[in-house]
Amino acid sequence: MKQYRLAVVLVATAALWSWGCKKKEAEVKPAEKPAEVAATAAGAVGQAAEASAAAAPAAATPADAEPDPTKNAWNLPARGAALKDGDRVFVLTQGKDRSYGDATKPYRLFAHDVGDAKGDVITIKELAGGSFKTTGLFVIAAGSQAGEVKVGDLVLAEWASELKHAMVQKVEGDKITVRYTDLPDNWQESQLVKVLSPREVTRQKEGLQAGNFAFAKGVQSRDELVLLVAESGDNWLVRQFSQRVRSVAKSDLRPIPLKPALKVGQAVEVPWVGQVYPAKVTKVLGTRIEVKADGAQTKEPFTVAIGQVAPIEAKAAPKAK
Repeated sequence: MKQYRLAVVLVATAALWSWGCKKKEAEVKPAEKPAEVAATAAGAVGQAAEASAAAAPAAATPADAEPDPTKNAWNLPARGAALKDGDRVFVLTQGKDRSYGDATKPYRLFAHDVGDAKGDVITIKELAGGSFKTTGLFVIAAGSQAGEVKVGDLVLAEWASELKHAMVQKVEGDKITVRYTDLPDNWQESQLVKVLSPREVTRQKEGLQAGNFAFAKGVQSRDELVLLVAESGDNWLVRQFSQRVRSVAKSDLRPIPLKPALKVGQAVEVPWVGQVYPAKVTKVLGTRIEVKADGAQTKEPFTVAIGQVAPIEAKAAPKAK
Protein backbone atom coordinates (compact mmCIF):
# COMPACT_ATOMS: atom_id res chain seq x y z
CA MET A 1 0.00 0.00 0.00
CA LYS A 2 2.78 2.39 0.90
CA GLN A 3 4.51 1.55 -2.37
CA TYR A 4 1.34 2.35 -4.31
CA ARG A 5 0.99 5.75 -2.61
CA LEU A 6 4.64 6.56 -3.30
CA ALA A 7 4.19 5.76 -7.01
CA VAL A 8 1.14 8.05 -7.21
CA VAL A 9 3.09 10.89 -5.59
CA LEU A 10 5.99 10.40 -7.99
CA VAL A 11 3.71 10.41 -11.05
CA ALA A 12 1.96 13.59 -9.88
CA THR A 13 5.25 15.32 -9.14
CA ALA A 14 6.57 14.46 -12.60
CA ALA A 15 3.41 15.81 -14.23
CA LEU A 16 3.64 19.08 -12.29
CA TRP A 17 7.32 19.44 -13.18
CA SER A 18 6.59 18.87 -16.90
CA TRP A 19 3.75 21.46 -16.91
CA GLY A 20 5.98 24.01 -15.16
CA CYS A 21 8.79 23.58 -17.68
CA LYS A 22 6.45 24.06 -20.63
CA LYS A 23 4.99 27.21 -19.07
CA LYS A 24 8.46 28.60 -18.39
CA GLU A 25 9.52 27.81 -21.98
CA ALA A 26 6.48 29.62 -23.30
CA GLU A 27 7.24 32.67 -21.15
CA VAL A 28 10.89 32.94 -22.18
CA LYS A 29 10.45 31.88 -25.86
CA PRO A 30 10.78 35.39 -27.42
CA ALA A 31 13.94 36.09 -25.44
CA GLU A 32 15.44 32.73 -26.30
CA LYS A 33 15.28 33.44 -30.12
CA PRO A 34 17.20 36.68 -30.67
CA ALA A 35 17.94 35.80 -34.29
CA GLU A 36 14.23 35.97 -35.19
CA VAL A 37 13.85 39.28 -33.34
CA ALA A 38 16.88 40.71 -35.14
CA ALA A 39 15.60 39.55 -38.52
CA THR A 40 12.20 41.18 -37.91
CA ALA A 41 13.86 44.45 -36.90
CA ALA A 42 16.16 44.36 -39.89
CA GLY A 43 13.17 43.82 -42.18
CA ALA A 44 11.39 46.83 -40.73
CA VAL A 45 14.51 48.99 -41.17
CA GLY A 46 14.87 47.79 -44.78
CA GLN A 47 11.24 48.66 -45.58
CA ALA A 48 11.70 52.10 -44.07
CA ALA A 49 14.85 52.63 -46.14
CA GLU A 50 13.06 51.57 -49.33
CA ALA A 51 10.20 53.98 -48.60
CA SER A 52 12.67 56.79 -47.95
CA ALA A 53 14.55 56.08 -51.19
CA ALA A 54 11.30 56.08 -53.16
CA ALA A 55 10.32 59.44 -51.73
CA ALA A 56 13.71 61.08 -52.31
CA PRO A 57 14.47 62.70 -55.75
CA ALA A 58 16.50 60.53 -58.09
CA ALA A 59 20.15 61.39 -58.42
CA ALA A 60 21.18 63.10 -61.66
CA THR A 61 22.33 60.74 -64.36
CA PRO A 62 24.54 61.54 -67.38
CA ALA A 63 21.38 61.66 -69.54
CA ASP A 64 19.93 64.38 -67.31
CA ALA A 65 23.03 66.56 -67.58
CA GLU A 66 23.05 69.53 -69.97
CA PRO A 67 24.12 68.27 -73.42
CA ASP A 68 27.50 69.33 -74.79
CA PRO A 69 26.72 71.60 -77.78
CA THR A 70 30.22 71.14 -79.23
CA LYS A 71 29.51 67.47 -80.01
CA ASN A 72 27.26 66.51 -82.91
CA ALA A 73 26.25 63.60 -85.11
CA TRP A 74 27.84 65.13 -88.23
CA ASN A 75 31.33 65.34 -86.73
CA LEU A 76 31.63 69.02 -87.64
CA PRO A 77 33.70 71.30 -85.40
CA ALA A 78 31.92 73.83 -83.19
CA ARG A 79 32.22 77.43 -84.33
CA GLY A 80 31.59 80.83 -82.85
CA ALA A 81 29.49 83.66 -84.27
CA ALA A 82 29.67 87.44 -84.19
CA LEU A 83 26.74 87.81 -81.79
CA LYS A 84 26.00 89.74 -78.62
CA ASP A 85 23.42 89.83 -75.86
CA GLY A 86 19.95 90.58 -77.24
CA ASP A 87 20.65 89.67 -80.89
CA ARG A 88 17.94 87.73 -82.71
CA VAL A 89 18.76 84.31 -84.16
CA PHE A 90 17.11 81.24 -85.61
CA VAL A 91 18.30 78.13 -83.76
CA LEU A 92 18.21 74.58 -85.09
CA THR A 93 16.62 72.26 -82.49
CA GLN A 94 14.61 69.04 -82.27
CA GLY A 95 11.72 70.10 -80.06
CA LYS A 96 12.72 70.40 -76.42
CA ASP A 97 15.75 68.21 -76.96
CA ARG A 98 18.75 70.55 -77.16
CA SER A 99 21.28 67.87 -78.11
CA TYR A 100 22.63 67.26 -81.61
CA GLY A 101 23.60 63.61 -81.37
CA ASP A 102 20.95 62.07 -83.64
CA ALA A 103 21.07 62.72 -87.38
CA THR A 104 17.88 60.72 -87.98
CA LYS A 105 15.58 63.10 -86.07
CA PRO A 106 13.74 66.07 -87.66
CA TYR A 107 15.09 69.52 -86.78
CA ARG A 108 13.31 72.89 -86.99
CA LEU A 109 14.46 76.51 -86.88
CA PHE A 110 12.87 78.80 -84.30
CA ALA A 111 13.61 82.40 -83.34
CA HIS A 112 15.30 83.12 -80.00
CA ASP A 113 17.38 85.86 -78.40
CA VAL A 114 21.07 85.58 -77.62
CA GLY A 115 22.02 85.71 -73.95
CA ASP A 116 25.78 85.52 -74.32
CA ALA A 117 28.45 84.41 -76.80
CA LYS A 118 31.86 83.23 -75.59
CA GLY A 119 34.19 81.40 -77.93
CA ASP A 120 32.34 78.59 -79.68
CA VAL A 121 29.49 78.46 -77.15
CA ILE A 122 26.38 80.64 -77.42
CA THR A 123 23.83 80.93 -74.63
CA ILE A 124 20.29 81.18 -76.00
CA LYS A 125 17.40 82.69 -74.07
CA GLU A 126 14.11 80.86 -74.44
CA LEU A 127 11.15 83.06 -75.40
CA ALA A 128 9.15 81.43 -72.59
CA GLY A 129 12.00 81.69 -70.05
CA GLY A 130 15.06 79.61 -69.30
CA SER A 131 18.16 79.16 -71.45
CA PHE A 132 20.27 76.56 -73.24
CA LYS A 133 23.65 76.42 -74.97
CA THR A 134 24.51 75.86 -78.62
CA THR A 135 27.20 76.88 -81.11
CA GLY A 136 27.35 78.96 -84.29
CA LEU A 137 27.03 75.73 -86.27
CA PHE A 138 23.32 75.60 -85.42
CA VAL A 139 22.46 79.31 -85.52
CA ILE A 140 21.34 81.68 -88.30
CA ALA A 141 21.79 85.37 -87.47
CA ALA A 142 18.47 87.20 -87.89
CA GLY A 143 16.81 90.58 -87.65
CA SER A 144 17.42 93.88 -89.45
CA GLN A 145 17.63 97.58 -88.78
CA ALA A 146 14.86 100.05 -89.65
CA GLY A 147 15.16 101.00 -93.32
CA GLU A 148 17.38 98.04 -94.18
CA VAL A 149 14.74 96.17 -96.19
CA LYS A 150 12.66 97.56 -99.04
CA VAL A 151 9.61 96.58 -101.07
CA GLY A 152 10.30 93.57 -103.28
CA ASP A 153 13.06 92.13 -101.10
CA LEU A 154 13.00 88.43 -100.30
CA VAL A 155 13.41 87.89 -96.57
CA LEU A 156 13.56 85.31 -93.82
CA ALA A 157 10.44 86.05 -91.80
CA GLU A 158 9.18 84.73 -88.49
CA TRP A 159 5.87 82.90 -88.55
CA ALA A 160 4.78 81.72 -85.09
CA SER A 161 8.51 82.11 -84.25
CA GLU A 162 9.52 79.61 -86.96
CA LEU A 163 11.73 80.48 -89.95
CA LYS A 164 9.75 81.02 -93.15
CA HIS A 165 10.39 82.89 -96.40
CA ALA A 166 8.51 85.93 -97.65
CA MET A 167 8.52 88.95 -99.96
CA VAL A 168 8.23 92.50 -98.62
CA GLN A 169 5.06 94.22 -99.84
CA LYS A 170 5.09 97.46 -97.85
CA VAL A 171 7.42 99.35 -95.48
CA GLU A 172 6.07 102.05 -93.19
CA GLY A 173 8.67 103.01 -90.60
CA ASP A 174 9.16 99.99 -88.36
CA LYS A 175 6.12 98.18 -89.81
CA ILE A 176 7.02 95.74 -92.57
CA THR A 177 4.22 93.98 -94.45
CA VAL A 178 5.28 90.65 -95.94
CA ARG A 179 3.62 87.91 -97.95
CA TYR A 180 4.86 84.43 -97.10
CA THR A 181 6.00 82.34 -100.06
CA ASP A 182 6.35 78.88 -98.51
CA LEU A 183 3.06 78.47 -96.68
CA PRO A 184 0.29 76.25 -98.16
CA ASP A 185 -1.27 77.35 -101.47
CA ASN A 186 -4.80 76.73 -100.23
CA TRP A 187 -4.59 79.26 -97.39
CA GLN A 188 -6.55 82.47 -97.73
CA GLU A 189 -4.61 85.55 -98.78
CA SER A 190 -5.25 87.18 -95.39
CA GLN A 191 -3.40 84.28 -93.73
CA LEU A 192 -0.38 84.72 -95.98
CA VAL A 193 0.12 88.43 -95.24
CA LYS A 194 1.45 89.75 -91.94
CA VAL A 195 2.91 92.95 -90.49
CA LEU A 196 6.25 92.36 -88.77
CA SER A 197 8.90 94.43 -87.00
CA PRO A 198 12.46 94.81 -88.37
CA ARG A 199 13.59 92.37 -85.67
CA GLU A 200 11.42 89.64 -87.22
CA VAL A 201 12.68 90.14 -90.79
CA THR A 202 16.08 89.27 -92.31
CA ARG A 203 17.03 90.37 -95.82
CA GLN A 204 18.28 87.52 -98.00
CA LYS A 205 21.42 87.80 -100.13
CA GLU A 206 22.29 85.98 -103.33
CA GLY A 207 24.45 82.87 -103.32
CA LEU A 208 25.21 80.19 -100.76
CA GLN A 209 23.96 82.06 -97.69
CA ALA A 210 22.45 80.80 -94.44
CA GLY A 211 18.67 80.67 -94.76
CA ASN A 212 18.69 80.37 -98.56
CA PHE A 213 17.62 77.30 -100.50
CA ALA A 214 20.09 75.43 -102.70
CA PHE A 215 20.22 72.30 -104.82
CA ALA A 216 22.43 69.57 -103.34
CA LYS A 217 23.80 66.47 -104.98
CA GLY A 218 21.35 63.79 -103.97
CA VAL A 219 22.14 60.81 -101.78
CA GLN A 220 20.23 58.79 -104.38
CA SER A 221 20.03 59.58 -108.10
CA ARG A 222 18.31 62.98 -108.08
CA ASP A 223 19.52 66.24 -106.64
CA GLU A 224 17.50 67.58 -103.73
CA LEU A 225 16.32 70.91 -102.36
CA VAL A 226 18.01 71.86 -99.09
CA LEU A 227 17.96 74.80 -96.71
CA LEU A 228 21.42 76.14 -95.86
CA VAL A 229 22.06 76.42 -92.10
CA ALA A 230 25.77 77.06 -91.51
CA GLU A 231 29.08 76.89 -93.33
CA SER A 232 31.78 74.71 -91.79
CA GLY A 233 35.11 74.63 -93.61
CA ASP A 234 34.56 72.91 -96.95
CA ASN A 235 31.07 71.79 -95.96
CA TRP A 236 27.63 73.19 -95.25
CA LEU A 237 25.21 71.93 -92.64
CA VAL A 238 21.86 71.72 -94.45
CA ARG A 239 18.29 70.70 -93.70
CA GLN A 240 16.48 68.44 -96.12
CA PHE A 241 12.82 68.39 -97.17
CA SER A 242 12.26 65.69 -94.52
CA GLN A 243 13.67 68.16 -91.92
CA ARG A 244 16.57 65.85 -91.30
CA VAL A 245 19.99 67.46 -91.26
CA ARG A 246 23.13 66.41 -93.10
CA SER A 247 26.56 67.72 -94.02
CA VAL A 248 27.19 68.49 -97.71
CA ALA A 249 30.44 69.44 -99.45
CA LYS A 250 30.38 72.94 -100.95
CA SER A 251 31.32 71.42 -104.29
CA ASP A 252 28.05 69.43 -104.20
CA LEU A 253 25.86 72.54 -103.77
CA ARG A 254 24.33 74.82 -106.42
CA PRO A 255 22.93 78.21 -105.39
CA ILE A 256 19.42 79.14 -106.53
CA PRO A 257 18.86 82.72 -107.73
CA LEU A 258 16.45 84.60 -105.45
CA LYS A 259 14.47 86.42 -108.14
CA PRO A 260 15.25 85.09 -111.62
CA ALA A 261 13.53 86.67 -114.62
CA LEU A 262 11.16 83.92 -115.72
CA LYS A 263 8.65 83.66 -118.55
CA VAL A 264 6.09 81.16 -119.77
CA GLY A 265 7.67 78.25 -121.63
CA GLN A 266 11.07 78.69 -119.97
CA ALA A 267 12.99 75.58 -118.93
CA VAL A 268 13.67 75.44 -115.19
CA GLU A 269 14.62 73.10 -112.38
CA VAL A 270 12.14 72.77 -109.50
CA PRO A 271 11.63 70.63 -106.39
CA TRP A 272 8.82 68.12 -106.09
CA VAL A 273 8.59 66.48 -102.64
CA GLY A 274 12.19 67.53 -102.05
CA GLN A 275 13.70 66.08 -105.25
CA VAL A 276 14.69 68.19 -108.25
CA TYR A 277 13.10 67.77 -111.69
CA PRO A 278 13.32 69.58 -115.03
CA ALA A 279 10.16 71.54 -115.81
CA LYS A 280 8.57 74.20 -117.99
CA VAL A 281 7.01 77.42 -116.68
CA THR A 282 3.27 77.54 -117.40
CA LYS A 283 2.39 80.68 -115.38
CA VAL A 284 4.19 83.43 -113.46
CA LEU A 285 2.11 84.29 -110.37
CA GLY A 286 4.05 86.95 -108.48
CA THR A 287 5.82 85.12 -105.65
CA ARG A 288 4.97 81.71 -107.08
CA ILE A 289 5.65 80.00 -110.39
CA GLU A 290 3.34 77.40 -111.93
CA VAL A 291 5.25 74.64 -113.69
CA LYS A 292 4.78 71.27 -115.32
CA ALA A 293 7.58 68.89 -114.40
CA ASP A 294 9.01 65.96 -116.35
CA GLY A 295 9.37 62.76 -114.36
CA ALA A 296 7.63 63.97 -111.19
CA GLN A 297 4.87 61.75 -109.80
CA THR A 298 2.19 64.17 -110.95
CA LYS A 299 1.00 65.03 -114.43
CA GLU A 300 -0.77 68.16 -113.24
CA PRO A 301 0.90 71.59 -113.06
CA PHE A 302 1.93 72.71 -109.57
CA THR A 303 3.30 75.89 -108.05
CA VAL A 304 6.74 76.54 -106.59
CA ALA A 305 7.90 79.55 -104.56
CA ILE A 306 10.49 81.90 -105.97
CA GLY A 307 13.80 81.21 -104.36
CA GLN A 308 13.30 77.52 -105.15
CA VAL A 309 13.27 77.77 -108.98
CA ALA A 310 16.44 77.81 -111.09
CA PRO A 311 16.51 78.52 -114.84
CA ILE A 312 18.17 75.87 -117.00
CA GLU A 313 20.77 77.66 -119.04
CA ALA A 314 20.49 76.87 -122.71
CA LYS A 315 23.58 75.19 -124.05
CA ALA A 316 25.35 76.99 -126.86
CA ALA A 317 25.00 75.28 -130.23
CA PRO A 318 28.25 73.80 -131.52
CA LYS A 319 30.02 75.91 -134.08
CA ALA A 320 29.83 74.72 -137.65
CA LYS A 321 33.11 73.52 -139.07
